Amino acid sequence: MIPTAKELQINFGLSKESDPEKIEQDLLKIFDKSDYKDINHLFIWHGRNTCISRSPKCEECVLNKICEEFRKNNNNKIVR
Repeated sequence: MIPTAKELQINFGLSKESDPEKIEQDLLKIFDKSDYKDINHLFIWHGRNTCISRSPKCEECVLNKICEEFRKNNNNKIVR
């Protein structure tokens, strides 16, 4: 099982679903089972340190190239 951080998966195009169980099913198709534990920790770390809901650090984010939210808020500009 992969706990989900809904906003991150949707923003990065990993899932178009809003239901956590459906998001998890999409993630299970993308990542190897051996990576599940690490993926969860990476999503949590990213959410706490970079993709902070009240003040995200989008300009610094190494994932802004694939982030739908970043593109939407920055007229498709890619930084980095």
